[in-house]
Amino acid sequence: MRRFRWIVLAMLVALAGPSPAEIYRWTDEAGRTHFTQDLSEVPAEHRRAAVERTLDEEEGRLSTFKTRPAKAAPPRTARPALRPAAPPLAPARKVHRIRVQRAGTTMMVTARINNSVNVPFVVDTGASDVSIPRWAAERLQLESARTRQYLTANGVIEAKAVMLDSVDLAGAVVEDVPASVSSSMQVGLLGLSYFNHFTTHVDAASGILTLVRNDLAESGQIRGGRSEAQWRSEYAGLRARIARLEYEIDRTNPNQSRKVDRLEEAGEELLRQLEVLDAEADQARVPMAWRE
Repeated sequence: MRRFRWIVLAMLVALAGPSPAEIYRWTDEAGRTHFTQDLSEVPAEHRRAAVERTLDEEEGRLSTFKTRPAKAAPPRTARPALRPAAPPLAPARKVHRIRVQRAGTTMMVTARINNSVNVPFVVDTGASDVSIPRWAAERLQLESARTRQYLTANGVIEAKAVMLDSVDLAGAVVEDVPASVSSSMQVGLLGLSYFNHFTTHVDAASGILTLVRNDLAESGQIRGGRSEAQWRSEYAGLRARIARLEYEIDRTNPNQSRKVDRLEEAGEELLRQLEVLDAEADQARVPMAWRE
């Protein structure tokens, strides 16, 4: 075991670099202590003890050296703050420039509906919905599950509500577009249920309609082609019709059974239409707050 310690110590001393010469110490029979750097000067009977004492002292020195706390590393110089990476550029949005036809102050365009029928439209960014003529609805074989009332220059009119699969205006395509069917017009109205999806600019002088798609549908501000205000108006209009019927039923003489029956049937039809509207809102993921 001592031999192993001696070899290990020699390796550690060699790795640690040069060290002072060993000093051998021994005690003679008279109890006197002697020191020398020459092992041959140590009496033979005391050499083993002198060597082992020197090894023990050297190990203690090396142990003290190895366990000495290391000097603290100098503080690292703070690196200058890196410039934040620039956000990725948003992809450029396609710009659609459509030449309109002029009919006095009216601007006309032609759009392809459901990828099958070309329909002439009056550009009307103030209309809440797209309106298509009855002949186009018949060619498209559109079915209606409810009606809507619209306030026009000629008063309030009632029209069938339909959903168009797509409206394609010179490559500017919008899918699932709410619309109504007009029985009195031979051309349609291109309204907000289509234009809600674009930033729109009309250059009346040059007759150019410019459309740049926005992100209102992706961000949820437009649901099923309508804004929050439009959905609220849709619900408010239908509930107002129901309320008017209930009021009329209440003030009708019960003896006028035929009129009461007719009013109650109309009320039941409006309640059914409210269920249809709820189904449309559910499909478009319209929040409940928009239905109030």
